[in-house]
Amino acid sequence: MLSIPPLLLFVVLLVGAYVSSDLGYRFGRWTGPRDEAFDRQLGIVRGATFALVAFLIGFAFSGAASRYVERLDIIVKEANALGTAWLRADTLAEPAKANLKAALRDYAADRVASLRQPEPEPVLAHIARVGSFHDRIWKAGLEGTAGNPALGLLVLPSLNEVIDLHTTHLSAAKRHLPVAIMVGLLVTVGLSLAMAAFGHGQVGRRFAALDMLYGVVMAAALWMTIDLDYPRYGLIRATIDPLVETLGAMKN
Repeated sequence: MLSIPPLLLFVVLLVGAYVSSDLGYRFGRWTGPRDEAFDRQLGIVRGATFALVAFLIGFAFSGAASRYVERLDIIVKEANALGTAWLRADTLAEPAKANLKAALRDYAADRVASLRQPEPEPVLAHIARVGSFHDRIWKAGLEGTAGNPALGLLVLPSLNEVIDLHTTHLSAAKRHLPVAIMVGLLVTVGLSLAMAAFGHGQVGRRFAALDMLYGVVMAAALWMTIDLDYPRYGLIRATIDPLVETLGAMKN
């Protein structure tokens, strides 16, 4: 999880965009006007750089969106698995039925509490307790199906899916855009901003409004990509309503 607040991150990206544009403008003023061949070559390189930036941002945003949807799907699957396990617990005799349902209810409550945490430290504390919940659920399932293989084939696979989906969810939560690609994206965006302002510096005129508009667009695109890739970090949050609804249905 990123440590910098989301709104501060946007400000940092805006400042970085301004610095890149300012450096490009100053370098253009320092080098001064060049001949027509240089300007033509600069236009080719600038166009290629802009195209690369568009490709990288599109690639990064598409990947972040795919991972966001994947996390939402896993939450739905986890809620369905818990609901199925809860219903199949009715096939057990007492007290195994009550023990398994209590274990499932406590686990679902812990999952909801964990996914509602905005800070990483409480989440790690919840993750550390998951193993004991899984052991409790599995032990209750084994005790309830002991000596009845047919009942075991009905109940135990649903419990196993509940346990496995936690690992799947945890893996998906840790899956983000590789740092090397993000660094390359930031550098490329900075170069594109500098190259756009470089031409302004060459002619000695500063088109501040245009540079600012381009910088804001690039900063917003990067910010939305990062926010989407960390669905519990900023304004774009992965909903846990399916788990909340499943927990609410566990009443008896």
